[in-house]
Amino acid sequence: MKRREYQQKNNFNYALLLPIFLMLILSIWVQYWVAYYDQNNPVKQALKQLTFVGLGTVLMFSVKYIKRDFIWKAVPWFYVFSLLLMGSLYFFYDPHMYELTNTKRWLDIFGFQFQPSEIAKTAYILFMSKELVKYNKNVPVKDLHSDINMVKKLFLYSLPLFFLMFVQKDFGTSLVFICVLGALIIASGINWRIVAVLGGISALLGGTLIFLVFTEFGQSILSSLHFKEYQLNRIRAWVDPFEYATSIAYQQVQGLLAIGSGGMFGTGTTGVQVYVPVRESDMIFTFIGEAYGFVGATAVILLYFYLFFQIFYTGIRSNSTFNIYICVGIVFMLVFQTVENIGASIGLLPLTGIPLPFLSQGGTALVSTMLALGLIFGMDSKQ
Repeated sequence: MKRREYQQKNNFNYALLLPIFLMLILSIWVQYWVAYYDQNNPVKQALKQLTFVGLGTVLMFSVKYIKRDFIWKAVPWFYVFSLLLMGSLYFFYDPHMYELTNTKRWLDIFGFQFQPSEIAKTAYILFMSKELVKYNKNVPVKDLHSDINMVKKLFLYSLPLFFLMFVQKDFGTSLVFICVLGALIIASGINWRIVAVLGGISALLGGTLIFLVFTEFGQSILSSLHFKEYQLNRIRAWVDPFEYATSIAYQQVQGLLAIGSGGMFGTGTTGVQVYVPVRESDMIFTFIGEAYGFVGATAVILLYFYLFFQIFYTGIRSNSTFNIYICVGIVFMLVFQTVENIGASIGLLPLTGIPLPFLSQGGTALVSTMLALGLIFGMDSKQ
């Protein structure tokens, strides 16, 4: 009996670890070669990526052993802490990144730069998941009126976060939070009429945004809403990239040429020839497409979907509503980022600056993702 309890307590999810391990190894590999082709120091870049992999791994396994009761109690404080971090950007932002991007999205503490919005993703998922669990517990018999009140409550709790994202001009990351919120609302079983109305409003807003981009009157409205010219250019470049191949769509066109030149099996790691701007981050998938072709790119996509499946399966197997909501939030956070990044690389979606999970350069994004995955690993522990 004691042996069985010990095995349950120390159970480890190797099926989930496998895709994560492969992704981390691949991230170090591609960052090395991208730095090499961009005439940067490849060893330095690989070691930098390895450092973040190490930090993320330590954090992931540390979070795994945090007791579930403690996480449940700490969720509101974690969310408030993430909001305070984002608010502190107006006092402690990184001046170098501000000069490059004209946005205050990076904190600079003792020479270490990171994006608070990445930490806020996990905090937001935990907070929304807890509120839905409390709703299911406190309102056993639900109706349209109670569901509407719950949705209002979720939007009210989301307002501070979206306000900070709006002021920071981080439209791309805002879409991630919207996707997570929508996925959790649907997963909670809220009345389908509410879901249909919210879906219709989202589609209408998206269509209106695209329409406004291509009219002078619409562009003036978007400018008054703090949309920058580079954001509008991304939509124009997406609709007809080859018309702007030498200007605003240069990055997209070069990415398409790189992926196209990869063919079925790729040019090989040492055969990459097409230059793609910001290849180490936003356009990392173009390197995979050129170097390893359709076969290699498909293998990477399948690896992502295997990871998503394992996260879902872990949540369902835990037999906990709270865990299931957390898994839904994390999966759709990763799915949106993956689909948007790869979709932008192959011309299906406009560029938003969203990194590809695991593979893109960016220590904060990688470490934050590993933190979220630590929560998934902890679901296999009987705490």
